[in-house]
Amino acid sequence: MAITSIGDMASHMMNTRRTTAVKQDLNRLAYELGSGRKADVAAALKGDYNMLAGVERQLTVLNGYDIATKDAELFLETAQATLGQIHTVTGDLGRDLLSASESGLSASVVSVAKSARNDFDAIVSALNGRVADRSIFGGTATDGAALVDSNTMMAQISAAVAGAVTISDIVTAVDDYFMTPGGGFETGAYVGSTNDLAPMRLNDNQSADFNVRADSAELREAMRDSALAALALDTGLNLTLSEQKQLMETAGERLLTGQDNLTSVRADVGFNQERVENVMAENSLSRSSMLMTQSDLIGADQTEVAGKLQAVQVQLEMVYTITARLSQLTLANYVR
Repeated sequence: MAITSIGDMASHMMNTRRTTAVKQDLNRLAYELGSGRKADVAAALKGDYNMLAGVERQLTVLNGYDIATKDAELFLETAQATLGQIHTVTGDLGRDLLSASESGLSASVVSVAKSARNDFDAIVSALNGRVADRSIFGGTATDGAALVDSNTMMAQISAAVAGAVTISDIVTAVDDYFMTPGGGFETGAYVGSTNDLAPMRLNDNQSADFNVRADSAELREAMRDSALAALALDTGLNLTLSEQKQLMETAGERLLTGQDNLTSVRADVGFNQERVENVMAENSLSRSSMLMTQSDLIGADQTEVAGKLQAVQVQLEMVYTITARLSQLTLANYVR
C-alpha cells in the first residue's frame, strides 16, 4: 500500500490557510452582526445595484425634506405665536379702551393711553421678529426688519395728524397714513418686500404657504388702532378729556371688530401648520418603507448570523486545538 505523507512545511501552510479562512469568516460575520448589513453586497444583489441605488437616493431626498419640514414647522410656529400675541394684546387693549372711555376718570384715560402706546411698541417689535435669522413678516426681504422702529413710526403718525381739529380729522389722517396705497405707512414705515415668501417645499408633492406680511391689511389695522389710542396723549393735539375718551372709544371698537380678521389670519397659518405635521408623518412612513426595502436587499438576518458566528468561533477554537496538538507530535517526544 502506498503511503502519502505531507511535509512539515506543507502542513504548516495548510494550517495557516485554514486558520486565515476561518478568521475571515469570523470577521465577516462579526461585521454583519454589528452593522446589520451583508458584508458582500455585490453577492447579495447578484451584481444588480439599480434598486438599491434608487432606495438610497430616496432616503437622501427624504433626509433633505426632513430638514425642510422642521424649518417650516419652526417658522410657522413662531409666526403663529407672534400673531397670537398680537391677537391677545389688541383684544385686551380694545376692552380696556372702551372701559376707560366710559369711566370718565382722567387717571384711567391717561393710564390706558400709556398702555396703548406700550402695546403699539410691542406689536411693531413683534412684527420685526426673526426666526433662524430670517425676518418673518417682511416677505421675501428676509435679511432685515419688516418695519421701522415704533418711535420712528409714531413720529410719522404725529406729523400726519398735525393740524387736525376734530376727532374725525384725526381718525381720517391716521386711516390715510396706514391704509392709503402709497401713503405714509407704505413709503415710510414698511421696509420689507411686497412679494410673499415662496412656498416651502415639504416633499415631492406638497408645500406650505406663508403669505402674511407686516403690510397685510389685518396687521395694519392692529397698528393703526393701537396708535390711534396712543394719540390721546399727543401734546401736539392738546385734546380735552372728552375728546380723549371719544378717540379711545373709536379705537377700542375698531380693535374689537378686528379680532375676527386676526382670527382668520391665524387660521390660515394654522392650516399650513397642520399640513406640515401631516407631511412630516407621511415622510416618516416613506422613510420607514425605504429602510425596510433596504434591509430586505442588503440586511443580514441577525439570528442567522449569530448562529453562524457561534459555529465559526467553535471551528476556530478547534483549529487552534488541532494546531497545538500537531505541534507537539515530534519524534523526540514520542521516544522519550
